[in-house]
Amino acid sequence: MRRLLLLLILVLSVAQASHIHWLGDYEKAHLKALKEQRPLMVLLVEKECAACSEMLSSTFRDQAYIPWINENFITVLITKDQRQSYPIEMLYTLTYPAIFFLTPQELFLSDPIFGLIGPEAFQKYVETLK
Repeated sequence: MRRLLLLLILVLSVAQASHIHWLGDYEKAHLKALKEQRPLMVLLVEKECAACSEMLSSTFRDQAYIPWINENFITVLITKDQRQSYPIEMLYTLTYPAIFFLTPQELFLSDPIFGLIGPEAFQKYVETLK
């Protein structure tokens, strides 16, 4: 029984490390970024957006850079027209998905990424942030 429990814990910990740990509330994420002095990575998506779903399942799951992102960024997933507020004027886009990298003080760290980006291209982009 003990071995089964240890195996289950190991499997769950590996599974947890293979995806981004998204927060859904921008204000809470921003406060956490300020407190921990870590930048924000904000992903804006639309409901029923095929490119957004593809990016979430390929670019942000089971990739080598995922642990680095989880360790170094506060990640926020925002759905267009969601109830929780976010700085829409600063993160304005007509193209979805869109990724913004911000300092804890909400200054841009880099140019945003607009549209679908695959794992290889995102890996190259992430290398510029290291």
